[in-house]
Amino acid sequence: MMLRFSRVFAALTTVALLAACGSDSTAPQSAIIGNYTAFQWVTTGGSGQTNQLTIGSTLQISLAANGSTSGHMHVAASNGAPAADFDMAGTWHEQNNTVEFAQAADTFVRDLVFSLEPFTNELWDLVADGTFNGTAVHLTLRRT
Repeated sequence: MMLRFSRVFAALTTVALLAACGSDSTAPQSAIIGNYTAFQWVTTGGSGQTNQLTIGSTLQISLAANGSTSGHMHVAASNGAPAADFDMAGTWHEQNNTVEFAQAADTFVRDLVFSLEPFTNELWDLVADGTFNGTAVHLTLRRT
């Protein structure tokens, strides 16, 4: 009887240990989780092509494991339009090698579909192209 109890106890202990070690709640759920910065951001419209990074525009966005986003976008004054700042708080969703954002801030970012493109073996770029109100936007976000 004691031998049988020991075997059952050992089996239950093994199952409990495997279950406890089976997942790490702090482990990333996706390889694209992290902080991204605009690496390339070019707009083309009626007044020509503008490298937004060269004129002072910035975009940083963080993708958290829980599907939330945070960050900031600054659009520099250009061609008579005033400078503008936007909070990148919201959510993100990955499906079929694309990423989409849902944010309260009414920017083109939430209207783009970003393609995942490998930058290195371990890092991804998020690349998107779109046209809004007659202005074409090409944006590459690089994980930093």
